[in-house]
Amino acid sequence: MNKQDRTQQRLRRWAAPLYEDSRLRDQLNDTQAAALLAWAEARLRQTAARTAHLPDEDAAPVLEKEATAVQLILRGANDLLARTGAPPDYDIIDDVLTRLLKNLRWLTETPLSGAQKEQLRRFKRAQQTGEREAAFHHLLGLIRGED
Repeated sequence: MNKQDRTQQRLRRWAAPLYEDSRLRDQLNDTQAAALLAWAEARLRQTAARTAHLPDEDAAPVLEKEATAVQLILRGANDLLARTGAPPDYDIIDDVLTRLLKNLRWLTETPLSGAQKEQLRRFKRAQQTGEREAAFHHLLGLIRGED
């Protein structure tokens, strides 16, 4: 099997749960869910391509870590967006956000950049004021590592 075929096979295996588990996106609209799933699949595709030269038994732990982190980040984003505009329960929101940030760091193995910290500040402000679309936009920027 060539590297491209191996990449595709691994991507199908590790990305399938993203589409099967509605808890990762049930509080998002279709556009939001599609954007997060596109990010998640792109992350998994990069890892599948990066490990295409490895035998399955060596690639599996790397892909499992990546897939687990991606799923936890999606679940956290879904939970945070579900609470946007709801009466504040800062303990739960802070806990979910902390877990999302820890999983993002586990995934990327880097601390938040200045741009990500700004996206985080903007997300918190939009989340607290009930601006769901703005909160999603900033949360997605934080996850993607965008300015």
